Amino acid sequence: MHYIRFLRSPKVIKNRRGTLVQLLFTITTDLGDSFLFPERFLDLQVVAVAASPEGSSTWLLSDPGHLDWEPGMRVAKPALELPIALERAIESGMRVHICVRASDPPHTAESVPRILALSAEKMRYRREAAEKGAVMPAWVPLTLQPSDTDVSIRRLLLNETSGGLGTIEIEEEIGESIARHIWDGGVVATCALVGIETAPESESSTNPCMRTMKNIFSRQKSIRVLEVGCGVGILGIGLGAVYPRLGPSDGDCTILMTDLPEAEERARSNMKRLENSHLRFQETPVRMIYENLDWEEGRQGRFGPEVKSGPWDLVMLSDCTYNVDMLPALVETLSAIHTANLTYFPAGEPFTTKVFLATKPRHDSEEVLYELMDKDGWYSVHKQVLPKPVLGEAPQSVELHLFDKSGLSEGQSSKRVESKNMLKKVETEDMDDNVDKDTEYSF
Repeated sequence: MHYIRFLRSPKVIKNRRGTLVQLLFTITTDLGDSFLFPERFLDLQVVAVAASPEGSSTWLLSDPGHLDWEPGMRVAKPALELPIALERAIESGMRVHICVRASDPPHTAESVPRILALSAEKMRYRREAAEKGAVMPAWVPLTLQPSDTDVSIRRLLLNETSGGLGTIEIEEEIGESIARHIWDGGVVATCALVGIETAPESESSTNPCMRTMKNIFSRQKSIRVLEVGCGVGILGIGLGAVYPRLGPSDGDCTILMTDLPEAEERARSNMKRLENSHLRFQETPVRMIYENLDWEEGRQGRFGPEVKSGPWDLVMLSDCTYNVDMLPALVETLSAIHTANLTYFPAGEPFTTKVFLATKPRHDSEEVLYELMDKDGWYSVHKQVLPKPVLGEAPQSVELHLFDKSGLSEGQSSKRVESKNMLKKVETEDMDDNVDKDTEYSF
């Protein structure tokens, strides 16, 4: 999959022709290691959307057939005229965003059904696959005054039916850095989880891996999910958006997202976007929390207070295996989480920790991950491969893995016993007032 990526904020220019907006963007793979090189050209369109509490208006800024991405291009720098009505909308205080996308819907990766459909394409020849890929659009705020905004936005439509789940938004940083961007593994894994609910008959949702994931969420009244290496947070946020449909009607879900300190600002911002979104949630509560976690500390069992707050039923991660040097620390962190899980139960009580891992294979050296997981006692339950056609290139794939590891508790400390007893007491009392749960976001 390719991504439209803004290299700077839109620049508004006034001249004799009127008011123009100048854009600077590129189209690359998730790591930015190759530019889109289509067989012929890819027709693009630029739209502006102005939104207010009363409604929204949309303008097509590019002339049909006059903006395209040609083979060999590395950057596009179009200057487009702003309609007077759009200028007035901005001046009136309406929120305005510009979107660059492929004109042809089959080449636009902006919805879960479309991305899952790409994985189900059966292509006999490489040339056929090279014509089937898609590009994810990008959005960016537009103001008439110079802006120092450093974020663009990805919008992922969860389903395409009326009365559906709506859209999630993920902020990314503007620029060429690959950090704090969404990558293929996180996008595809999010679509697979959401598709369990929105596309239950799809090839992805009927795979044994996704059927098992559905059971994990639907059969537990309460589930605690820990995401490691969350980046901008697309996987955890996608689960937070769809869990109210996946879980039991009286269930509850806690999602703790973790990463290095440099990821915290963007992850928290995207959690806030989910909290403020217009997603059609049921009343099932989802608690979303963030805490920093360095795997070099995690591998030694040194965790923050949120990670240590209780056992984790499911650990998730995506796009975390590309740096082979960090794989030992990652696997040892996963095992340390499992070891910590066992301390929350009476001696002799069994507990199974599950790990859901999404990765886009890039190098043969990444295979060492599975050797390390096996050596540390993790059992491979399922492996699901979702092929991805890529415009102008050979097809690629994303792999979804489900591991588990079981053990018997050696007993809990007196402090943890006391905490667990207090929790049971609170749950059984008929309380009219709300209990403060010390969470960052709850919706």
